[in-house]
Order: sequence, then structure tokens, then C-alpha cells
Amino acid sequence: MGNVAIITGGTAGIGLACAEKLLADGATVVIAGRSPERGRDAVADLGGSRVRYVECDATDPAQVARLIEQTVDDHRRIDVLVNNAGGVTDHGRPVTELDDDTLDRAFTLNVNSAFWACRSALRHMLPRGYGRIVNMSSIAGKTGVAGLPGYTASKHALIGFTKTLAKEVTARGVSVNAVCPGMTDTEMIPRELQGAIETAGADFATAAQHYTGDLGRIVDPAEVAALVALLASPQGSAISGTAISVDGGFSQF
Repeated sequence: MGNVAIITGGTAGIGLACAEKLLADGATVVIAGRSPERGRDAVADLGGSRVRYVECDATDPAQVARLIEQTVDDHRRIDVLVNNAGGVTDHGRPVTELDDDTLDRAFTLNVNSAFWACRSALRHMLPRGYGRIVNMSSIAGKTGVAGLPGYTASKHALIGFTKTLAKEVTARGVSVNAVCPGMTDTEMIPRELQGAIETAGADFATAAQHYTGDLGRIVDPAEVAALVALLASPQGSAISGTAISVDGGFSQF
């Protein structure tokens, strides 16, 4: 019997690629997101009877808890949680211009959402002594990015949360890891780079080239999904508390 997996932010980009890969590996997948229209399109694109969409705003703790409970009600367990929901809220705003509300939104979207999902999922994983949690951070969680202070700080915090949680639950059968994609071919690329472009005065092509690392090209979402699938598998049991880059050698750690 395959895993039961939840992917937040699963209707597009990296989340959708993760859903496709986990389905190919035999999992039953619940993709969550805010847009029912995009959810329906994603399910249609993925096809098959082992995928469903659940509407969920990851910045609402009640909706996140409901997502977990609904999945357990439907499938009697949850094996894999991929916290992929996240994004940029502070496009092109240096620290001196970042307001409190924008900073709060960055942490709610990129850190709190994962915390709420992990807290709810662990109530079901720990009694079974099995679980795989993957938190989607970023190379911005390992290095500074001018013009994206809220995003960068929150992605660093997500790695810290990942490491702390791993210390608490790895010995109880639940692995917890962070994945740190570099410049990846999704619709978020222009928004992610906007801060760096405006702060440094660079054009898009120059900024994109800087963040591709030694690979010299942007990352394909399927390449990120391949790592997520390994960490989500039984073979990933010895990997926990790590923050693994998929960035073409940009960060090198």
C-alpha cells in the first residue's frame, strides 16, 4: 500500500511537480491550495483516482488543522507532509522600508503555516511511529538576499524550526527535513527576484544568471520533486534534520 501524502501549495509549480512524482511512486496524494479552480485543473492534469484537491488557506490555522483531520478521516492515516505553501510578501523592500504587517505576513506564510501543519500531522504520525515531513525552504534560507528581508528571514526560520522538530521526533520514527530550491522554473521567479533586481539595480537576466549557480541554468521543478520523493520514502529514514540545496551549486552547503 502506498503512502498517504499531503502537499500544501500543491496546485502549481514545485508543489504540483511533487504531487506528480509521489503519484508515480504509488502514493495517494492530497493537494491543498486556496483556489478551487486551480485545484480542479491540477487534479485534471494529474489524473487518476489517487489524487484529490482540498481547499485550504495555509495562513489560517483552523483550515490547516481541518486539512489534516479531513485527510485522516478519508484515508485513516497520513504518512507524508510536504509543506510547500509559501511565497514572497516584501518585493523590493529593503529593511528600512519593510513595515510590520508585511513582515508578519512573511512569517505567517512561510513559517507559521508549516508549524501548524506539522503540529496537527504529528498527532497522527507519532502514535504510529512513522512519518515523513518535508518543509520547502529556499536558498534564501541559507544566504542573504537584498530587498527580500522578510522572505529571507522567514526561510531561515523555517530551517531552524525543521532542525528543532527533527531533534524532537526523529527517534520516534518521523524524519523532518528542509529542501532549499534555487532559481526554479515556476511562475514565482519574477516575484522572487524583484527585490534583488530593484535593490541592486540589475536587470532580470543579470539577476537570474547570478542565482543559477555553477549549473548555469534554472532548476526544473521535477528536480526538486525527485529529492522530496526520496525524503518522503522509507529509504529516507536516515536523513533527518537537514536542509538540502537544489540550486546548481549556488550555495554549496
